[in-house]
Amino acid sequence: MNGPGGPRIGIPDPGCHEEKALSQSSSQRKIFAAAGLVAVVAAGATLLWLEQRGIPKRFGVVEEGRLYRCGDIVPSELEHVTRTYGLRTVLSLLNPDVPESIAERDAAQRLGLRWINVPLPGDGASTPEQRTQIKAVLLDPRAAPILVHCAAGANRTGLAVGIYRLHQNGWTVERVLEEMRDYAFEDLPKHQNLRDALAAERRAVRAAAPPATQLDRP
Repeated sequence: MNGPGGPRIGIPDPGCHEEKALSQSSSQRKIFAAAGLVAVVAAGATLLWLEQRGIPKRFGVVEEGRLYRCGDIVPSELEHVTRTYGLRTVLSLLNPDVPESIAERDAAQRLGLRWINVPLPGDGASTPEQRTQIKAVLLDPRAAPILVHCAAGANRTGLAVGIYRLHQNGWTVERVLEEMRDYAFEDLPKHQNLRDALAAERRAVRAAAPPATQLDRP
């Protein structure tokens, strides 16, 4: 070891560690930022790819050849989906008087589709009468293939598809809600009417089912 005036050997420099820590932190921030940018670009590219293909927002196959779902749909997308899936019926859950609905209805007529409207509020709330109208469309095999949609493809469409799942597929309410969450349903307190509606439909299914079937389970 050198004297007081010489260099200190074997004693780490605290400043060096601080510089390394700052450098590592900066590198990590850059990596996270780059990963976020890649995710945003990928999402944008996917959305652009879907739009170019004529696929509407949150499009999904509920039952092949029978029922399909989505959010907003413009005439060009409706034409694409009709040609691809052979649609016969469109069930819109939107306000029929807005320009988008009018354009969609006109496009449906040009394409030879049956266009049916059961307007619901954005939170997916409904009355028993409205749900009866929805069931009359979705459970009619003569109407298939059917496209049901709203604006976001989450609350109102989720309710309609849930009704179909309960009556046609024998699903439980919880299984319906799980699928709804996959399509961006937030399941908030304001959606209580929607949850109550699904529970009411489930009770109706169980009441109509013969005894000792799987529908007797909750």
